[in-house]
Amino acid sequence: MMTCAMCDNKKPLKKTKITHKYKECGLDNVTLVGLEYFRCEKCGEEYYGYGNMEKLNEVIANTLIRKKEFLSGFEVRFLRKHLGYSGSMFSKIIGYDGATLSRLEKGAQPVTKAFDRLIRFTVAAKIPDRNYDLHDQILKGEGMELKRIELTAMAHGEWKLKVA
Repeated sequence: MMTCAMCDNKKPLKKTKITHKYKECGLDNVTLVGLEYFRCEKCGEEYYGYGNMEKLNEVIANTLIRKKEFLSGFEVRFLRKHLGYSGSMFSKIIGYDGATLSRLEKGAQPVTKAFDRLIRFTVAAKIPDRNYDLHDQILKGEGMELKRIELTAMAHGEWKLKVA
């Protein structure tokens, strides 16, 4: 039973399932289908049941790494944050200065092929239990055509890729 944490309403909040643009992750092309949503009828406070956030962001990270096109700066930022690194820490790891990384993440400087591969391999090395080989994907010129990422809610707060 979930009650509002913002007001004195003690009534249980009604749960509904919605489709939600997950812009909170920093990307504008991620949609969550079947997301649990709660709204307090008294004060209007909204709550989202994202489930296991680490798993949710891991599905997005795996999807981004497997895309065919170069990563965008926003996607690089998402991946860096998913790994838990500050800009300066990540700069040290990948061997780029902080100002260059910042320009790349903001889209002020284009992502090059070498930078794209460096980011993919850096992130892939930290993601457990991948079911794909990044080397094979690159050597075969494979990857997903990615316009949007749509994830479906599963049992126990898990998420599954529905559309890419």
